[in-house]
Amino acid sequence: MATGFNKGDVWGGLSAAAVMLPQATALGIALWSPYGAAPAVAALAGLVTTLALCLFSGLSAGTSGMVSSPTGPTMVLVSGALASLSAAGYQGSQLVSYLSLMILIAGALQILIGVFNGGRLIKFIPYPVVSGFITGSAILMILSQANILHANLDAPVLEQGLWIPWVTALITFFAMWLMPRRWPSIPGTVSGLLVGIAGYYLMLALSGFTAPQDWVVGRLPELADIQLAIPPQLDDIPWALILPVSLALALLASLDSLLTSVLADLGTGQRHNARRELAGQGVGQMVAALFGGFAGAGTTGATLVAIKSGGRRFAAVSSALAFFLVIALLGPVAALLPISVLAGILLNVAIIGMLDRDILAWLKRSSTRVDAATAILVTTVTVAYDLMIAIAVGLVLAVYHFVRAQITAPVIHRRSTIAQHQSLRRRTEAERELLEQHADKVIIYELKGHLFFGTADRLFEELLPELDRPNKLILDMARISQVDLTAVRMLQQMAERLHKAGGELIFTNVRSGKGLGRKVEKTLRKISPHHQGSYPVKTFIDADEAIEYAENKLLNIFGVEQTELHCVQLEQCSLFRDWDKDTLDSFRKILDPVHLKSGDYLFRINDWGDDLYIVVSGEVDILLPYGKKHYKRLSKFGPGSFFGEIVFLKPGKRTADARAIHDTELLRLSGAGLKQLTETSPQASIHLLMRLGRELSDRLRWSDSEMRRLAE
Repeated sequence: MATGFNKGDVWGGLSAAAVMLPQATALGIALWSPYGAAPAVAALAGLVTTLALCLFSGLSAGTSGMVSSPTGPTMVLVSGALASLSAAGYQGSQLVSYLSLMILIAGALQILIGVFNGGRLIKFIPYPVVSGFITGSAILMILSQANILHANLDAPVLEQGLWIPWVTALITFFAMWLMPRRWPSIPGTVSGLLVGIAGYYLMLALSGFTAPQDWVVGRLPELADIQLAIPPQLDDIPWALILPVSLALALLASLDSLLTSVLADLGTGQRHNARRELAGQGVGQMVAALFGGFAGAGTTGATLVAIKSGGRRFAAVSSALAFFLVIALLGPVAALLPISVLAGILLNVAIIGMLDRDILAWLKRSSTRVDAATAILVTTVTVAYDLMIAIAVGLVLAVYHFVRAQITAPVIHRRSTIAQHQSLRRRTEAERELLEQHADKVIIYELKGHLFFGTADRLFEELLPELDRPNKLILDMARISQVDLTAVRMLQQMAERLHKAGGELIFTNVRSGKGLGRKVEKTLRKISPHHQGSYPVKTFIDADEAIEYAENKLLNIFGVEQTELHCVQLEQCSLFRDWDKDTLDSFRKILDPVHLKSGDYLFRINDWGDDLYIVVSGEVDILLPYGKKHYKRLSKFGPGSFFGEIVFLKPGKRTADARAIHDTELLRLSGAGLKQLTETSPQASIHLLMRLGRELSDRLRWSDSEMRRLAE
């Protein structure tokens, strides 16, 4: 976040104020003119709102470069609320008081949203819902301005000068649209304001028509005339109308501001603080309400102008000071400001800035037609029925979109067998061949997303072919975000069905706090007391342990014992297969026994070495350390396997750690021992090197397949 005041904040704030001034004035008039308020008083409400929002948003320093003012969506929402209050019989000062109370509550709720980090939740509202609401608000703005202009035609006879407001609005509209293309350094709002005013008075002069007094805003009230808008007494308040609007307004203003914050971040290269920004916006709303203002939010167009003009942290404060000077010193100037110019500005904001024409493009693509239908539905409800109902429909659709996305999203990330995903334990050649022949009896499913009532049954259906066979079925839960009770019961049914078929359900990478707990069987007993361990449900910390367990179970079925306590003879190692007794006896003479206790390190990474190790009993982990206390297991070697062939063939630094998992017995062949073997039995040394080369080739193939699997 930028710190310190600079001259760019002054120019940025003034430039933004020039853009916001006509829009704030126009929105104030559009809001209050249907209820008989004088245009000057209504315009002042928009200016007060902008001053309060810019001041307190700027002081919060939540978003560098962002300025705030009344916006189309917030104005339309407040306008709909005023219409509902008016229809309920409230008029005059009651409307002002109830609007003040409504904005006060909305500001307080916005502060709470910021303090409790609710901004993250607001960001999850689907874009089609937001698009539909903004588009509906744009249509309502267009209709409101058309009604204001139409009022100028309510005369017995269409006299010569009554066309001037319409033409003025059109001139302003097209000036805002076209002039920035020719002079991009001048904001479109400023261009439209200047050209519209000039066109209005030129047409009056040429036509000789005397304009009615209500065609201009009129002189703004003095600062001394601004009074506190005191909320009404609590005994006669239409809470059923006020509270829903306050909540909707807090959500809408927060969403609008956060979207503008993101755009400001792109322009400044900084990161906004959502909590501080929403808290500042909320305080600004409350202060604006107390002094006769109404709601607003971050303003995209003015924010971009402020940033391009050099505005950063204090740009919003500079804009607030500029609006204070306008209210204090330039009140008489408003007497010359045509309302039709402001109408043209709002028409441009609604048609060019708010109507989302992308909805039509969504209709053309089958993949986005549901999104288009959602946006059109929210737009229709906003325009034809009620703004509050549209908010409710939007929230319901947001929930629907979330549930639909979760249900339709694939739960299975990847399916594999031990033919594609073997454990890290190094197997003998005979064991590898046996596992490859029966690889389809150990299936690994890597799951992802949410397992809940909407996806659990689909997962059961997809796994059904595997549940009726005597398979070892491994469910990797590393990518699972949450598991609800329905999914837990469904997993229980899977375990029961697989157990009856002679198989076993195995869990791995189960994270606590996500609905299952680290021990799945314990969770099943808690939610279903009748499950008392009649069938085992194994849970492992990582996938490699689960796969190794399933491989061992499969090998046991075919009579191959797998235990770290098993002690092998030299001739049982694949490295020395087919060696005659005399060669083996001479080879034993150059081997040195090594004894390791559980947890002992045989060597560490970067240790120099030239030794090859053969595991007689026990197990050894090959670990790649990272950080201070973390490591990645690369391989696991049990009885009959060997390791260290890289430095044995080319002496140098070790590339990993070697640690005994259990009490382990090893035989060590040093580089000097190989030299001795070459001298005494050249044929044996050649045979040994050929076997090492073949083993290295197999391990490289395994590494290639593992990299391809991880890249999928």
